[in-house]
Amino acid sequence: MQPSRPSRETPLWPLVLLGALAVLIFALQAGPALGGDLRGNDDMMRMQQVRDLMTGERGWYDVSQRRLLTPEGGAMHWSRLPDLFIAGIVFLLQPLIGTRMAEGVAATLWPLGQLAWILGAVALCLRRLGANLAGQMAGLFFFCISFAVFNVIPGRIDHHGLGLALTLTGFAALLSPERSSRSAIIAGLCIPLMLSVAIENLPAAGLLLGAFGLAWIVRGETETNRIRVAGSTLVVGALLTYVFDAPGAGGVRAVCDAYGQSHFVALLVAGAGLFAISTVMPHAREWQNRLILMAVAGIAALVSFIAINPSCLGDPYSGIAETIRSGWLRGVGEARSAPTVFADNLPLAIFYFGFGGAGVAASVYAAVKAPTGGRLPRIFLLGFCLAGFALSLWQLRAAMLSHSFAAIAGGLVTGLAFSHWYTRRGSQAALIFVLTALLVSPVGWRLPRLIAADDASSETKTDCTSAAAFAQIGAAPRMVVFTPIDLGAPLIYHTRHYATAAPYHRNPEALGRALNIYTGPVDVAREKMARTGATHLLYCPGLNELETYAERAPDSFAAALERGDIPNWLVPMTPPGDRQGDPVLYTIAFDRN
Repeated sequence: MQPSRPSRETPLWPLVLLGALAVLIFALQAGPALGGDLRGNDDMMRMQQVRDLMTGERGWYDVSQRRLLTPEGGAMHWSRLPDLFIAGIVFLLQPLIGTRMAEGVAATLWPLGQLAWILGAVALCLRRLGANLAGQMAGLFFFCISFAVFNVIPGRIDHHGLGLALTLTGFAALLSPERSSRSAIIAGLCIPLMLSVAIENLPAAGLLLGAFGLAWIVRGETETNRIRVAGSTLVVGALLTYVFDAPGAGGVRAVCDAYGQSHFVALLVAGAGLFAISTVMPHAREWQNRLILMAVAGIAALVSFIAINPSCLGDPYSGIAETIRSGWLRGVGEARSAPTVFADNLPLAIFYFGFGGAGVAASVYAAVKAPTGGRLPRIFLLGFCLAGFALSLWQLRAAMLSHSFAAIAGGLVTGLAFSHWYTRRGSQAALIFVLTALLVSPVGWRLPRLIAADDASSETKTDCTSAAAFAQIGAAPRMVVFTPIDLGAPLIYHTRHYATAAPYHRNPEALGRALNIYTGPVDVAREKMARTGATHLLYCPGLNELETYAERAPDSFAAALERGDIPNWLVPMTPPGDRQGDPVLYTIAFDRN
């Protein structure tokens, strides 16, 4: 297949139409979000964080959760940047439609806005990589059926979507054929914003920085002005996010699990290095000299990173005890490694890693078939595909990055296959096109999951987190409730009550305490719960978390609850719901034998 380059007259209206249709289709899924049912624990906690900000219960720089009663004090580490958009929508709409409906609209509009933003960035990346119209449309479609799109659907308001949008925007700026100051400013702002939103974006931020340096090494003087502007913008952006985003400047930034002092200083050194190199030696003519200069700047940034906080080079969960790792962290979906995912669900693992691997293969082919002058941008694409795929093998959360760039690479190659078929026609060319489209798109890698769907669909899904499930519990007077780890955030979001645990790694003592009680014997559970200050217990039949505890420890408190052997010191405060699987609130009777 010979590559075909799109002309500048390639129409935009088919892309706009396809993007608008995608946003409309996902908007039709907004019913639960409009009713207050968000997608996951982090989305519920994010909305609660917005509420606390708007009511004045927490200031801009304070993101701790006051109703999470842990020994650590409900410590959190989230950015305020996503809150700013959500709170703005709620603020504008609540006088017209009320606070709860305004929250539902915000939980719908914010992710859909990010979806439109991301689709625009994907289309721009494909155009700049030389994809024809068929390839651009294929790339948009592939993204919309990939794992990545889950993070920008109604009810998904956590930071993942914003981080992905900034990553793809920075990548599109890197690919700018004009190599303008505007593209440098955009990329220089995206990098610190990505890190401030979530430290999991660190690999992508590092790749963007390295790619700008490589562009100067390869292209020389034509990139000099761009790295100068990118460097100076990076310094300014790093400083602004460090000072104005939560938790603000100071000792609270001495962390590794969020945008901390080590990351801030490294960005300053990297940005200053880019600016200094391009200012002092703008006409370095030999690529070897440019390589040496960039290597010195990179080493200086790395040394500064290590000097500020050497522990940030290690495992981000190094402070978590092994009991918590085995009892909680390994069960967190997005933190699982590839072997665990394959062991848990083979068809789903094939989809996650098959499409990511196909993206790597597609990007290699696209780089080999690149037209004159177009190879370096496609090498950049290969770098992102490789990094995303490798990281997803370590932690599944990176499959979002892997699938996003795989969609771009798959769209690019599908466009080449379509051009080959359109030029030559015939059954052989058609077969090549169909097979290529299946292999480099999520469709082909979804087939094993679709074949196995009958078994999965027969399982009854427990409803433990919806607004309807918490209606009775929310009507009760405010109290301290001992919760399973996975029900802490829903309790805080849907009710006025206090929870004793939630799935956040900055609260390891609370996590360890919950694990100890649920997997321990029944006869000591009440005494241990009394030490938490809880007066009530929240239980939901069939909750995956408790089923796991019961399977691991058949004689445990969790196993007794799952068998229906409720101790006599647990007195039902709310009757079991009419629907199977509704949570039940128990009063802990400390005076009963």
